[in-house]
Amino acid sequence: MAEIIAGVAMSHSPMIMTNPEAGGEKGQRFISTAGEMNKWLKEEGTDVLILVSDDHFNSYFYDHMPSFTVGIDECQGWGDWKLPKYEIPVQQDLAKHILNTGLENNLDLAFSMRMKVDHGHTQSIYFLNEELEVPCVPIAVNTAAPPLPTMDRCFQVGEVLRKAINSWDTDKKVALVASGGISHWVPIPKIDSEKPEDQNLIHVLKNGRQEIDQLDEYLKVRESRVTSLVSGPVNEEWDREFLDLVSSGNADALRKWDAAYIEDNGGNGGQEIRNWLVLLGALQDFKAEVAYYEPIPEWVTGMAIVQFKK
Repeated sequence: MAEIIAGVAMSHSPMIMTNPEAGGEKGQRFISTAGEMNKWLKEEGTDVLILVSDDHFNSYFYDHMPSFTVGIDECQGWGDWKLPKYEIPVQQDLAKHILNTGLENNLDLAFSMRMKVDHGHTQSIYFLNEELEVPCVPIAVNTAAPPLPTMDRCFQVGEVLRKAINSWDTDKKVALVASGGISHWVPIPKIDSEKPEDQNLIHVLKNGRQEIDQLDEYLKVRESRVTSLVSGPVNEEWDREFLDLVSSGNADALRKWDAAYIEDNGGNGGQEIRNWLVLLGALQDFKAEVAYYEPIPEWVTGMAIVQFKK
């Protein structure tokens, strides 16, 4: 049977790619720690990476918003935020086994044979699998478009992932990576906003990418919303509370956090901790250690890396 050997949970931020210097020494320490995780995963002999992250209204919109999607065939990066348009190798056998294991356990995952992922997934590839040497299974969680899956449901998805890996008939070594959060406030309007300046973007969010007449102009507007932020709010106290619960293995408390509590304390971007809950569900018997945490307002995010060891 396959073996889970490691896990890494880490924050992502577009600013790492567009303005790495803004993070200063704190940012350099994040990048250095990510490099250590890269080396560690290679030393552990990782054969497959399961990448759990979210989409930022690049592939999924309110015209069709699945809670959980697994890529089972082709996968390509959008190339947003100066990241490469990776042609991501998918471990199709494991991906399909995860899908079928879900169905056998009353978990109806959406799936895609032509999945496209944005920086949520590809920034992890950039730091942890830059040469695309290790095939992946990409899994996308809806953390952007309410109503969101509960934290408890995300944990349950992780439990099914564990069942799938444990029953995969191979001797391959599998590592899990979750990317997202922690606290940050993303300048995307709420879908019910009545502000005139939000209506063009809301029209696209409701109706999908096909409604974009001038894609380059649309992407420039979205990018300017983020890059115009010289500094963003970060809730360090809440970040540390979250990391304490993760490192102490207190998933029961985290499973009770609801979307309103998360947004009040960690922002709409803080909803991305759902990706971490999938990891926690799969790695309940692993020891979690905070390898890095610092609030980096210049990257508009509480930046963390947590290492999960057997």
